[in-house]
Amino acid sequence: VAGHVPMDRTAFEGWLESVSAAFLSLNDQQRNQCLDQLISLSGAAQLRHLSNGLETLLKRDFLRLLPLELAFYLLRWLDPQTLLTCCLVCKQWNKVISSCTEVWQSVCRELGWRIDESIQDATHWKGVYLKAKLRMIQLKDQEAFETSSLIGHSARVYALYYKDGLLCTGTLWL
Repeated sequence: VAGHVPMDRTAFEGWLESVSAAFLSLNDQQRNQCLDQLISLSGAAQLRHLSNGLETLLKRDFLRLLPLELAFYLLRWLDPQTLLTCCLVCKQWNKVISSCTEVWQSVCRELGWRIDESIQDATHWKGVYLKAKLRMIQLKDQEAFETSSLIGHSARVYALYYKDGLLCTGTLWL
């Protein structure tokens, strides 16, 4: 408003305290109506400030805000694919998820692995899970076996190959 003189700091702080107390005495509908009125009177600077403030309030990184024990507890409810997807969200999420030994031991158990409880390295168990999943995909896509022919032999021979805790079978033609 032209010719409008802003309040001095002391007067403003008193006014703000009075308005805040009155605001707290309103019911939810009245508070919403009050906010709607203030927003309609706001300019670009106030709306930008509101937008930035709301983003911070509404889009909090819950995983980072939780105590680590509670985050680990919640992660146990996620399936392995969701866990891997969550690892891609950001470095912080990847660090938390990749450090949860119980989660990765659990998903390895679901694949049928016997878990050595003395190994408490989460990255070890995450690696075991990822290798096992890769091998399962290779088996499904029939890419897990290597075939070769030896000149002068035509007899069929079965071969077993054991590496990294996985047992594979195959057929060799001799």
